[in-house]
Amino acid sequence: MTMQIVVARYNEDLAWLDGLQCQVKIYNKGEDCGRPCEHLPNIGRESHTYLHHIISNYADLADVTVFTQADPFPHCHDFLAKVQLIIDEGLDEPFRNLSNWVLQIQGLNCNAWPYHCWPNLVPEVVHALLGEDFNRNIYFGAGAIFAVSKKAIHQHPLSFYKIAIQFFTNGEPDTGCRGYGHAFERLWPTIFGD
Repeated sequence: MTMQIVVARYNEDLAWLDGLQCQVKIYNKGEDCGRPCEHLPNIGRESHTYLHHIISNYADLADVTVFTQADPFPHCHDFLAKVQLIIDEGLDEPFRNLSNWVLQIQGLNCNAWPYHCWPNLVPEVVHALLGEDFNRNIYFGAGAIFAVSKKAIHQHPLSFYKIAIQFFTNGEPDTGCRGYGHAFERLWPTIFGD
């Protein structure tokens, strides 16, 4: 099994990466991090970074990709132990939330921030990408920290991810909250079929 950790960095310290026994790809949207990295524009929170990685590596993804913010510990204090478990035992499911804060929304209804200023945010993204309405519980990990199999990513064609990244590259409406990144945070488990 091949495994890669994809790190979405702004200006966080990356010393915690030292000693990891797997491939690491750093995407940097901030100041120099003193490590090999790919620089990206500072748009779209970690969601833009994850989509960029999928699009750029679609034909050559690792068997398992762990996507994380550059400081996963506020949302996943045992992140390194969870990564080590995947290294040791593999990923026996298509998608696994790694966050210690798994939250629930019912269907497309979410009243938590940033939805007070953009109440149709999740439905807008669902309709554009999945073309469906659904009324089911969504369990998502706060911070968008998760592991996903190549097979789960490949259940959608490359064109799907190219459409998804346009939410960020075409500019977000001025709603006061720049929420598409938050919508994707809630929808990763749905996108990857969890």
